[in-house]
Amino acid sequence: MRHARNWIGLGVSALCVALLFARVDRHELIEAVRDIQPLWLLPALALLAASLWVRAARWAVIVRPVRAISTRDAASLLVIGYAANNVLPARAGEVVRSVLFQRRHGGSALTALATIVVERVFDGAVLAVFLAAALASGTSSGPLRALALIAGAGFSALLVGLAALSAWPAPVRGLIDRVLRLTPGGLRVRLESLSVRFLDGLVPVRGLSTWTRVFALTTGSWALEAACYWAVGEAFGLALSPWAYLGICGAANLAIAAPSTSGGIGPYEFFAREVTVALGVASGLATAYALVLHAVVLIPVALAGVVLLWREQLGLRTLMTTELPPGPVGSAP
Repeated sequence: MRHARNWIGLGVSALCVALLFARVDRHELIEAVRDIQPLWLLPALALLAASLWVRAARWAVIVRPVRAISTRDAASLLVIGYAANNVLPARAGEVVRSVLFQRRHGGSALTALATIVVERVFDGAVLAVFLAAALASGTSSGPLRALALIAGAGFSALLVGLAALSAWPAPVRGLIDRVLRLTPGGLRVRLESLSVRFLDGLVPVRGLSTWTRVFALTTGSWALEAACYWAVGEAFGLALSPWAYLGICGAANLAIAAPSTSGGIGPYEFFAREVTVALGVASGLATAYALVLHAVVLIPVALAGVVLLWREQLGLRTLMTTELPPGPVGSAP
């Protein structure tokens, strides 16, 4: 199953890369990269760092009912997880972050993984709004409309499910228990244990104040990342409205929810380019922008993750074999 998923991801990335470079004037692309103003990349990196810090503060809020951690500690684990996502297939960095959370703070890695699922639901909902706003302003194309429709419907349903679980945890747990009773005895015990630990990470986001705070931090973090995209756009002289970069941010990051290679290479660049072209930028210039933008987002995080892993006395070989521990809650990875 894992190999099939990896091959599907490789196929999706290869298709998107082929579409990215189809009918692109390579001389225009190379000229656009040569004309870049590199000083604009410094504020881009600062804005990216600010975005990650806000995202870490949000995770600390989500995970607080499970374990109280500082924003600094959350940022360290988050960057390691993101870095692992950039080098490992199937977004394995989420599992890496969960296991390292358990290693530092105890509890269950599966519960920590569930809090990351909560993050992803809020991320998807906010990014879908960003993309919908870009489409509402008159920016449209077939792939963008399909992405907006699928993402909007999917993450809206997940958000409603999360809200239901947060508001009525006991009935939802009871429903899951009734479903699990249909499974064989040995398997049922195992699934019940897993479901309890996983649901423990989904339930903590409860109450209007918590939901409002998480939504505000989510929106703020992605707005800062969109500002990073704006700075990279200024380096290329795109002269787009700052609001246009919300659509680019939404499309590029929603696209990597689909199976792809490590780091979302292929879908990210293709959909970032699609929005940029739809906003009136020439295809070669838009392609160069998308390629450099992804490098700005990926490479610094990967390097920071390597440094933090070294401080954890771990290496990529350890991460390659990392899985959620099947043992009791609190067991060391």
